[in-house]
Amino acid sequence: MLNIYDLYDLHSIFVGIRFRPDYELNSLIVSKVIDVLNSRHINNECNQLRKAIRSIAHLDYSLYGFSLTDNVYTYLPSFLKDEKAYTLLDECCEYLLKVINDGNKEKIIDLADCLHNMPIMIAENKYVVPMHYMKNEVSHYRKKWNSDFLRKLQKS
Repeated sequence: MLNIYDLYDLHSIFVGIRFRPDYELNSLIVSKVIDVLNSRHINNECNQLRKAIRSIAHLDYSLYGFSLTDNVYTYLPSFLKDEKAYTLLDECCEYLLKVINDGNKEKIIDLADCLHNMPIMIAENKYVVPMHYMKNEVSHYRKKWNSDFLRKLQKS
């Protein structure tokens, strides 16, 4: 399961992708995130995303330097347990991977911009996705690229 600090790391990953949409390792980075999300029921370690992305050879540490240092906790942080939040994160990362593989730089930037605040909002709202996220953060992306983006999840 992810903890609050993993969510902050996910924010940094989305910002890195927004900053360098043409970075050749973006798809591998997002694939590593998806792997971590998929192992949530068997892995309760800390620093999961940091460990996953720093395992990538030739990673640009000017973008992902935060991954070089593990957070050391004096207490065990709480973990994200809300399956709806995981479903949202899964769907967003799968869609981001598809957009990255399609190679449209402007679309990658817009999607990463749409997604980058989501992990922080989840972390700061007691691990629940706030409803205003869909309205405020997703609307621009929907208008420009995909009117159905996250609609099913929003309705549920």
